[in-house]
Amino acid sequence: MDLTRGFSKKMVAQGLYRALSFLRLAVVAEIEFLKRKSDELRMDIMDKERNKIRLQKRADQLELLIRDRVSLMPRGRATDPVIYFITPTAFRPAQRADLTRLSYTLAHVPNLHWIVVEDTLEPSKCVSDVINRSRVKATHLFAKTRTDMKMKYADPNWRLPRGVDQRNAALAWIRTQLSDATTGAVYFGDDDNTYDLRLFDEIRKVKKAGVWPVGIVGGLFVETPKIGANGSIESFNAVWKPERSFPIDMAAFALNLTLVLQNPNAGFSYDVPRGYQESTFLEGLGISRKNMEPLAASCSQVFVWHTRTEKPTLTKEKKKMLERYPKNIEEFLPLEANALGIDLVDP
Repeated sequence: MDLTRGFSKKMVAQGLYRALSFLRLAVVAEIEFLKRKSDELRMDIMDKERNKIRLQKRADQLELLIRDRVSLMPRGRATDPVIYFITPTAFRPAQRADLTRLSYTLAHVPNLHWIVVEDTLEPSKCVSDVINRSRVKATHLFAKTRTDMKMKYADPNWRLPRGVDQRNAALAWIRTQLSDATTGAVYFGDDDNTYDLRLFDEIRKVKKAGVWPVGIVGGLFVETPKIGANGSIESFNAVWKPERSFPIDMAAFALNLTLVLQNPNAGFSYDVPRGYQESTFLEGLGISRKNMEPLAASCSQVFVWHTRTEKPTLTKEKKKMLERYPKNIEEFLPLEANALGIDLVDP
């Protein structure tokens, strides 16, 4: 009885050992399987990380390709009034750079017609190229400044009125080509100012003549109309010739297109005191302080800055080259001509 019982225990022990061995083999096999699975998952993760990096690089490339072509303005603006943005421009070292920068701003504005007027005897290839690359709807005009009113490179900006003939040429084009138009807005935008895209929404609001603050102009951080309790203009904060009817910068106002068409004799003139171009022009349109519309949240916001590109520091030799231009085109190296926007042919 005891022997049988002992034999039975031995067999049980052997059975348990075999079972444990099988279990151990199963566990080892499971561990190996999990290791292989872990390796596969690790490889899969590495592949996904590499794909993520590739996709990010591709996304960056696509952003570079489209960011200057996709409008930053809200879509669905096809019925907005057209803004006729008049830019007088003249050759100087920074002309090409200034126009390029401005073109990138205007490319984001729907329903805008850019009227570029060069101070030349014929349109230059450089300016034409900037306009064409911008894909902004544009008209390229030219009007040479009177010889006795043409500033030299070394002259200070305030010495003579600038853009008189060019702005008048743009106004003449508008009155000829848009004589039957009933909607639209006219704005004089220099090529070296800085424009917030919200400015263009304000321009479209103009019913007759709108006005707003301009930053960094007239010796002030901001030059602006002062608005009374009734919402109308009481005065201006200008410190330079504050007695002017409209002591404001050219960038401070926009006009309804119909107002320009209804007043064909209103324009700019050399025969006015320095600083009176804006006042004389607005008065010629029949505008007074009372019927100007304070915009940009009742003149509490700044959407345009009179930044004005600084003259570059150049060697005496390079300054003399600019003073002799355009009679000395052959003196410019090809890369210099490219940087300055000089056509290496007789202008």
